[in-house]
Amino acid sequence: VDKMAAVERTPQRRLRAEQSTLQNRNTAFGSIKPQLNVLKNRVAALSSNEVLQARKATVSDSTVLTANAAPGTAAGTYESNITQLATASRTVGASGIGANLYPSNNVSSGTLASKGFNPPTTAGTLTVDGAQITIDPAVDTLQDVFDRIDAAAPGNIQGTYSGATDTITLRRLGGGGAPLVIGSATDTSNFLSVARLSNNGTNQIDSSTSLGSITPTATLNAANFQTAISDGGAGAGEFTINGVSISFNAGADSVQNLMARINASAAGVNISYDRITDQFTLTNKVTGNLGVSLQDVTGNFLAAAGLTTGATFQAGNDLLYTVNGGSTLSSHSNTVTSDSSGIDGLAVAVLKTGVSTVTLASDSSTIKGAIKS
Repeated sequence: VDKMAAVERTPQRRLRAEQSTLQNRNTAFGSIKPQLNVLKNRVAALSSNEVLQARKATVSDSTVLTANAAPGTAAGTYESNITQLATASRTVGASGIGANLYPSNNVSSGTLASKGFNPPTTAGTLTVDGAQITIDPAVDTLQDVFDRIDAAAPGNIQGTYSGATDTITLRRLGGGGAPLVIGSATDTSNFLSVARLSNNGTNQIDSSTSLGSITPTATLNAANFQTAISDGGAGAGEFTINGVSISFNAGADSVQNLMARINASAAGVNISYDRITDQFTLTNKVTGNLGVSLQDVTGNFLAAAGLTTGATFQAGNDLLYTVNGGSTLSSHSNTVTSDSSGIDGLAVAVLKTGVSTVTLASDSSTIKGAIKS
């Protein structure tokens, strides 16, 4: 019976074998299809202009410029002579926008910590003419510091402050003698550096610049501006830079926050503050001889920051160059395109002034690569 049943199952086994063969064939045809598609795409790439008309740009001095060419760019040799790089325009604000440390020569009131020293003075020791004194900005006035200097060198060293120039002076009384020497490697207070006092080989040392400056971390109305910041009285101050509106609240925004808002805006400028010269600078984010437009709308931030009255505009430079000895060409940026050079498909990135030759030829390596693929 088993043998008869096995004989009768023979057609079934034959059908299953044929089914397996057909499945294998189907799988094989399925694997061929994507391979044929890959071949089709690579044949199409081989016949495309991107391959057949590929161009290779070679430069004689890559420290002067780099270049790349689009397919179909006219082959040839282009000698570029770069005579001037493009730089950014900037508006340098008036210096000394911060209020003086003291309104007069009297410095006996107000602790050092409460004044507009930038950065703040720190507690510790300082050395004047070999004598070490200790100060605490949270308690001491500037007059206290002068008195301790005088006590350390009785009748010899005098410290004074000028409300007119906003500077500190240390002098050896009576003239003559050895030069006045301040500071030591063991000082722990930054008072001398904050006061911008440094040895000069004479008997008198003056602050190198005025000392009052704004405090970037403080709110606008408490940042020690010489001209009080106004936002119109409703916290809705506004000004424009290159036509882009910037809002501010004098009682809520710090100087740093407002600067960050300007830098992140679409105005196309970066603003920075120099605490030594006590001035703001606006610099275009793009190069070229382009202007900077400024206007107070509500309030007076730009005027109080010295960016309108008293500011100096420094125009940027355009890139200047010649090609094959022709007339001088220009570009706002240090990237040369067909817009300024007239050479369609050629893009050049300029790195420095000088002469470099760009040679454009057919890129055989691209064609060989396409054929191998």
